[in-house]
Amino acid sequence: MLSRFQFILFLLLPFFLGSCRDVVDHRPIVTVSIEPLRYFVEAIGGDRFQVNTLVPAGASPETYELTPQQVVQTTDSRAYFCVGTLGFEQERLRKLTENAPNLLVVNSSDSIVLLEDNHVHDQQHQHIEGIDLHTWLSTTSGKQIARNVLRGLCQVDSANAAFYQQRHDSLVQHIDSLDGEIRQILRPLVHRTFMIYHPALGYFARDYGLQQIAVEQDGREPSADRMQQLILQAKHNNVQVVFIQEEHAGRAARRIAESTGARIVSIAPLSVAWDKQMLHIARTLVQSPQ
Repeated sequence: MLSRFQFILFLLLPFFLGSCRDVVDHRPIVTVSIEPLRYFVEAIGGDRFQVNTLVPAGASPETYELTPQQVVQTTDSRAYFCVGTLGFEQERLRKLTENAPNLLVVNSSDSIVLLEDNHVHDQQHQHIEGIDLHTWLSTTSGKQIARNVLRGLCQVDSANAAFYQQRHDSLVQHIDSLDGEIRQILRPLVHRTFMIYHPALGYFARDYGLQQIAVEQDGREPSADRMQQLILQAKHNNVQVVFIQEEHAGRAARRIAESTGARIVSIAPLSVAWDKQMLHIARTLVQSPQ
């Protein structure tokens, strides 16, 4: 015999089940290569889109291999926002666009002045030759990325262009404020050379008058001879900070820090919290022993 309470639940169960089935996200999908681009798309697009990120946390965007499911998700998207320089983009972008002729591809690095990269990369994963790939790690580049994202969102949803323009303008104001804060933080910095396992901060260094020294060699841990050169170079330049990233083990970077007394600092260049990471990098450089 059902109690009165159980009987009422029994009668309401179909309505609860029906409500669960009706919870479907009908927002259009856009795809981004990496999480920092999600930051820009969501900052400008608000909640108007579902944002799908291809490279998962902890993976290297220069060597990442897309899964078949990700290829399908991308071709089903209204737009794909790429960095335009990453290894997997160079290898797969043409195939993606061939399979989805109506997919809008937005190069977020369009009109950014690309830096030359004198670092030698792993030849198994070709990049745009001689170019620093990490365009998003810069407030200067960030404003251009915002413009490119605005253009793409307005193209796929012109009816809400005014909404996107307003949010874009607010984002640019935030980036300008962020840039001013970083410059103020770095103003007293004496030793302006830092080491980093994988050279991701070339554009950041350019913006703020810093020098970046990469630890890795040919996409791998440096040789014993190269290690000795790096240790001497770190001491000569009074390097106070050695950065490592979660997608790289960075064992050689740790050994250099131990040998020179520099601090090891973990950064997340692929974090969706783009602005917070930029501040973290700047504050770390100043907080290091002078």
